[in-house]
Amino acid sequence: MSFLDTLKIWNAKRDLIVRRADFYYDLASSLEDKVPLFTSLRKYEARARRRAPATALLYQRMLSAAMGGSLSHALRDVMPASELVMIDAIQGSGDGALARGLYFVSETVEKTDRMLATMRKAVAYPVLLLIVFAGLLTGFSFFAVPILEELLPPEKWPLMGQVLYHIAFAVRHYGFYIVAAVLAVLGLFFYSLPNWNGPLRRKFDRWMPYSLYRDFSGAMLMVSLSSMMRTGVSLRSSLDRAIRFSTPWMRWHLRQIQRGLASEHAAHFGRAFCTGVLSTVMEDRVQDAAERRDPVVAFVKIGVGSIDRIERDIAQSASRLNAIMMALAGVVLGIMMLGFFATAFEMQAGIQVPTGGMP
Repeated sequence: MSFLDTLKIWNAKRDLIVRRADFYYDLASSLEDKVPLFTSLRKYEARARRRAPATALLYQRMLSAAMGGSLSHALRDVMPASELVMIDAIQGSGDGALARGLYFVSETVEKTDRMLATMRKAVAYPVLLLIVFAGLLTGFSFFAVPILEELLPPEKWPLMGQVLYHIAFAVRHYGFYIVAAVLAVLGLFFYSLPNWNGPLRRKFDRWMPYSLYRDFSGAMLMVSLSSMMRTGVSLRSSLDRAIRFSTPWMRWHLRQIQRGLASEHAAHFGRAFCTGVLSTVMEDRVQDAAERRDPVVAFVKIGVGSIDRIERDIAQSASRLNAIMMALAGVVLGIMMLGFFATAFEMQAGIQVPTGGMP
């Protein structure tokens, strides 16, 4: 396959992910009307062949993977792992159960997309503001500060002017390395979210921005486990299924949970979930559910109702992150303006002194 075809398929995957809630809903409607899964996918492929050939290639891959009747295999490497876990759990109970499960997944996707939109909206404005301030700082460093240097030697600048001078010096002489370092740190951070695991990562998950990822992933885990347990799958079997589609970070936590279930405290499964994969509030709810008369029913209720609660929690956390970034942007702007005006006033005072001494 050529590079161009690979790029087209990647773009088709992105389009399908964006509208996956409708995709799940349409599949559920077809299954509910006794239309076989393979027939629906073949119809989508024929329709895409007329409208978008790249999407048709994607459906052809899905058709090949769905030969055995497994929707989760057909959607592997296309849909998020958390959704594949839910689909894999419900597809073995017949088309009727799969249809009901896909309706549930469609509703869940709409809620999680709203959750992600809330996070993006809260972070986008301060990030844009920081970029604008970085541009202003670059302009100060390359244009305004050199002019001030010509009019007044830097060693005579006031304290805030000295701060601005050293920042401008670093930007002019090491700006490329600073930008490269920032991009490298950002790349390492995003790579670490699904991959870094272990006791040290568990400590970082208590603080933003790692806590946002933990809260979201923990909520999706609860939804996945509860959706499987609703169909009669045991907790241990649900964990085994979840591991198959999990990221390294989630896989580490799931194995810790499995070890906890195998310990002497296995009768109270709530303790096994105290691995750091859930927020403190969610851990308390799971432990309370483990002590109920019907722990499985209580656990399922937590999973089904967790998305709306987590959406509110994430909105609050994102607002705090928003405030922190706004404060940082204000500090950057304050340093720039104070340094510039303090130096300008110092220059004005230096000019007025000899002028005032003239006869």
